Amino acid sequence: MIRASLALALCAIAACAAALDVPTPYIPSTPMNADEMLRLAGAGPRDVVYDLGSGDGRIVIAAARDYGARGVGVEIDAALVAQSVENARRAGVADRAEFRRGDVFKAELGDATVVTLYLLASLVERLKPKLLAELKPGTRIVAHDYGFADWKPDRQVTISKTFYLYVVPARIDGPWRLEAELPVGRRTYDIRFEQRYQEIRGGARVAGGYLPAFESRLSGDRISFVLVEDDVSHRYEGRVRDEVIEGIVRSGAGARLAEHRWRAVRVKDPAG
Repeated sequence: MIRASLALALCAIAACAAALDVPTPYIPSTPMNADEMLRLAGAGPRDVVYDLGSGDGRIVIAAARDYGARGVGVEIDAALVAQSVENARRAGVADRAEFRRGDVFKAELGDATVVTLYLLASLVERLKPKLLAELKPGTRIVAHDYGFADWKPDRQVTISKTFYLYVVPARIDGPWRLEAELPVGRRTYDIRFEQRYQEIRGGARVAGGYLPAFESRLSGDRISFVLVEDDVSHRYEGRVRDEVIEGIVRSGAGARLAEHRWRAVRVKDPAG
């Protein structure tokens, strides 16, 4: 009962701090919550997990110890950084757990594949432009309790606490020139996408009409959509690499679909 009352009191303090937009007291994630964040992110040995506001290092240490990842913690409190280093040594993961003293808004995040956040809503929102600008498409962000206000999570899980998973999307908004080898021969389309984070819609202009892109989906750097022409569906799947998208288009019906390559190149937007 005492432990539950203390947890409620700490949550109340954090809520007041969020409302007043003032620094929050240090409230560590529980071991279970740290594990749920890493589990939701799908962390593994190939990942580099950054914990922004890493406190005593428990999420970074769990990433290294339990998931085989390399972890990096960014924490402004020098005493907590020192404590984190010692905790990693005791856990036997000092070679895979690094801790940096610094401001999370100035940290270099380019090599992260997973980012975990247990920060107040105001700080999470302030970090969003930096995360979108610096993180590679496909990087997973997991926020504990406080997610982004206008970015719909790719997944949301509530197990004691609420956790939000965001997959950084590639930038595909605007016009593209698409070329595809189809059963009827080579086709070229001018296709345009509109984007709001991972939610996309669009279509292709063709002679005499417009082909809407059905079932349009974007997850990290993976894109898929369907174009229907002359009563034949063409199912496009591809990978975005900067200004180029390449992949496979499957055409037809039934189990025997014709597979061909397709490629799209970003073109200058005449609208500016």
